[in-house]
Order: sequence, then C-alpha cells, then structure tokens
Amino acid sequence: MTVLGLSACAGPDASDAQDVVESFSAAIAAGDGDAACGLLLPDAAEALAEDTGQPCEDAVVDPSGPLADVVAAAGDLVVEDVHVAGRQAQVVTASDTLFLAHSGDGWVVTAAGCTARPDRPYDCEVEA
Repeated sequence: MTVLGLSACAGPDASDAQDVVESFSAAIAAGDGDAACGLLLPDAAEALAEDTGQPCEDAVVDPSGPLADVVAAAGDLVVEDVHVAGRQAQVVTASDTLFLAHSGDGWVVTAAGCTARPDRPYDCEVEA
C-alpha cells in the first residue's frame, strides 16, 4: 500500500479514518467480504445487500458488482487526502472517495464507490 499524503483538521482521528479505509481495501483485496462488511455502517451493508440481492460479504468483493472499481483497485490503494469535520470524514484515494462516520469506538464506512459530480452531491455505489 502506498500513501501519498495526509491532511486534516483533527490529527489522530484523520489517521484512524485512513486506517479504516486501508483495512477496508485490504479486506476487499483479500476477498474477505466478512471483514469488509464489518467496516461498513450496518445500514450501508444492508443497503448493499438489498441493492444487489446478495449477502453483503459476497456483494462487496464481487468483481462485477457495484464496487467493481474498488475491487479492481483494492490491492493498489493510494490515499491522496483525508478530511475530518467533527464526527464525519472523507478519504480520497486515487480511485475512489469514501465517507466515514465516527461511531462508538471508531470509524465506519458510510459510503464507498463515490464519484464527484459538478454542483451536486457525490454519486455513491454503496451508502446508508
């Protein structure tokens, strides 16, 4: 895994958010759908399962599923930027933008497979 840069307003929380994204990517790269789904907000995991008609642990690593681009790039994660605002974080990688929320003891992924759209909210393949 390669990391280009890290900038954020909240020191340790930013690195913790980045760690979760790195763990999420590593789980996807290893085909460990259980671990990847465990890092998703439960509502996001349920939405992914509903949208695909597959259990989350299968859908999240499916190379032809909604996270196909994330699956393809998972082994070569390059984190470009991390932004933290209170209990929310945005992690920008070379191939994806992920959103996280601080929940309980740590960060969980609330949206993945997100693409920026001019003058509109991000379009995300997986979101709560």
